[in-house]
Amino acid sequence: MRALIVGAGPGGASAALALARGGAQVFLFDRSRWPRDKTCGDGISPLAIRELAALGLAVEGAVRLSRARVSTPSERDFRGGWPAPTPWGTTVVRRVFDARIVDAAIASGASFEPESHVRRIESRDDGVAAVIESNGVAREVQADVAIVADGAAGALAAQAGFAPHRSRLVTVRGYADTPQPLAQEYGLFYDRSVAPGYGWVFPMSERRANAGILVDERVLAREGGNARALLDRWLVESRFARELLGPSPALEGVKGGVIPTGRARTRERLFLVGDAAGVADPFTAEGIYQAIRSGRLAAEALLEESDIAAAARRYGRACAEFDRNERAARMLQATFNGSIELFARRAAAKPAFADHLNTAVFFPKASFLSFVGGLLRAL
Repeated sequence: MRALIVGAGPGGASAALALARGGAQVFLFDRSRWPRDKTCGDGISPLAIRELAALGLAVEGAVRLSRARVSTPSERDFRGGWPAPTPWGTTVVRRVFDARIVDAAIASGASFEPESHVRRIESRDDGVAAVIESNGVAREVQADVAIVADGAAGALAAQAGFAPHRSRLVTVRGYADTPQPLAQEYGLFYDRSVAPGYGWVFPMSERRANAGILVDERVLAREGGNARALLDRWLVESRFARELLGPSPALEGVKGGVIPTGRARTRERLFLVGDAAGVADPFTAEGIYQAIRSGRLAAEALLEESDIAAAARRYGRACAEFDRNERAARMLQATFNGSIELFARRAAAKPAFADHLNTAVFFPKASFLSFVGGLLRAL
């Protein structure tokens, strides 16, 4: 099988790695000069660590973050961890993290061409054909199947007839040196100015942080549409931001982006993974775990099914887990301001419940009723 993969982020690179290991001939393309940076919180969650392990990869030399500090709109905060077998996460800049997966794919036999822009891709009866431009020269590449992982801003899915994503989250982040050593924990602060989104402070080292905000695009529109202004406001108004970053942090490398959620993921011989597929959690905005997992699920379907159509059906069924989580996450988002206060009060007093709440919120949710029911039973 010949597989053409567009985009070398975690989704595309994971699919390339799994397919190459399975014996497929893999052609991986990315439009950027490599390695490249990407706007992100740089958080690698416990679930992402688990997905990497399933691919035989590990995050080496990273600080282990074994818990999260979470605050509510009333500024009540608690700390919770995660259960085995994924008890820790970490932070790694995307320039390093994404390259680690790409290097593993190349070592397994995949062909990688950076600075190659896939201008057009189409599905035919006997395969796919893509027009790829490199160094100002266009050529056509043919394969049996294409995996499109060109991210939130990619145009290939729309060109191929996929419907738009159901919604988008807006994020803006920067890096700052901190006035005091940072605790080895994720900081997620659901302050009133950004709720049901949040502000974050993630330690990159002992005294340097990745800090930013995440809001739904509709919430941002009500706030005037200026994400950088909202970030600046959060840095001043949030007592947690002031505590960790100081009263007037000097953010460097400030960049913004979008995280789309919800979409169909297969069409003829085209498979979408990662942000192109809209698999990110619409409440937590986590997308790296989902990108790796969707890439691995697409590869497994293609390797284990007898034909492309059967693989597409299998991948579509497997992606139902992302849709279930999306529905539950949207219900959580709609009820968050009220329900989280009750649970956070208990979590602040009972560490075991704090761990349970942390896991329930930040791990995939089968349904909103099961999410709430599990928390009520644990109270």
